[in-house]
Amino acid sequence: MNVAAKLTALAARLTGRAWAHETTEQLVAALDQQIERLTDERVPEHLAGAASLSSPAAYQPGLIDLRADAYDMAVYLDALTTAAVALGDADLADALVEAGESAHELVTRLAVAAHATIPAPAVPVADAA
Repeated sequence: MNVAAKLTALAARLTGRAWAHETTEQLVAALDQQIERLTDERVPEHLAGAASLSSPAAYQPGLIDLRADAYDMAVYLDALTTAAVALGDADLADALVEAGESAHELVTRLAVAAHATIPAPAVPVADAA
């Protein structure tokens, strides 16, 4: 994003609006920059945090928090889908439906992962048959 675009984006944020990219190239560049920034900033932090986990139960708090974030994202996508349908934008609505379905699936998968942190009850050998 050039200096003029950055100033426009800043002005938009200050007035409660968000900057919208006008070309595919601008959007692709912004998405790529976002991933690069997050990779640089968050991957080392996440790796260090994960390295400190010492038992399956230690995963629970993080998984519970991630599930909450994923659920929030899923319901936000549902709201965006409703708005896109109301505006009559079928292509955007279809893309949002798919994203929402993936987000709801992620919520379920994170719940499964959280349940996997609970040790299975020991079954006495005599009762195993």
